[in-house]
Amino acid sequence: MGARNRIRLLAVATTCVLLGWPVGTDAQGRGQGVWSLDGRRGGREDRPGRRLPRGYQEPAFEHGYTDGYAKGLADGRDRDGYEPVRHKDYRQADQGYFTAYGSRDAYRNNYRAGFRQGYEEGYRSTR
Repeated sequence: MGARNRIRLLAVATTCVLLGWPVGTDAQGRGQGVWSLDGRRGGREDRPGRRLPRGYQEPAFEHGYTDGYAKGLADGRDRDGYEPVRHKDYRQADQGYFTAYGSRDAYRNNYRAGFRQGYEEGYRSTR
């Protein structure tokens, strides 16, 4: 690989990291090797006092977790029943999707998994 191509590759990778796009994801959209928006691996703090689960910087899971946590928190505060699947966000499961993330179906599966986990933690935090 020539020096010019290495510089281009470095520029693309740097841009992806700065924008929070996946770098080095596998074809299934599982997000292996994805950096979090703050540029670190591991859990990412997006709100004071709450950390996303370690190892889940995959964009779909992260979006789903954040959305699910907010919906679960609201449902728990309103004393609504525990029903994550009734929310439109869960059913559509494509908030934050970009074609660079890979398959839309894989994104939806990961979003829903994150949503369910976030919803449960948000809902349970009000009890």
